[in-house]
Amino acid sequence: MQRVPAGKPAFEDLYREYVNRVYAFLRSQLGNAQDAEDVTSQVFMKAYEAYGRYEARQETPTAWLFRIARNAALDHHRRQGRKDRLERAAAREAAPSVDPEVLAEERILYRELMDSLARMPARQREVIGLRHSGLSFLEVGVLMDCSEDAAKMLYHRAVKALRASLPREAS
Repeated sequence: MQRVPAGKPAFEDLYREYVNRVYAFLRSQLGNAQDAEDVTSQVFMKAYEAYGRYEARQETPTAWLFRIARNAALDHHRRQGRKDRLERAAAREAAPSVDPEVLAEERILYRELMDSLARMPARQREVIGLRHSGLSFLEVGVLMDCSEDAAKMLYHRAVKALRASLPREAS
């Protein structure tokens, strides 16, 4: 058990609060559940090892964890290569539903969304993933090395481009 300085939450609390959000972000960036689970584990191992150096006054826990997650996703992409990532994107499926008709429709829409997302430039894909993981525009800007306003503009342009790339029924 690590010793926690005053004003700094216990690592276990950070893990419980952020594990699902980090996983969701990584799932959106990596394309499949198994890779997202593996990289999520790596993120929290790295975070645990670095937690003694983390200073809450310099950045929020959210920004700190998502910086580690973003770097881990980039490392994973470098290891896997673009071809593997695109092949995995084609295999993505939606969460199961009770009604088979609804499940089939959700899978089709999900595949169209993920295929459209996979075709987007990496920076647009990343801003959508970070924002939909619950980060503020300020935190997204810090992680992407731009201003809060630039992060907002990038996000809104990315969403507009994503909508435009989807079939009319899906958007």
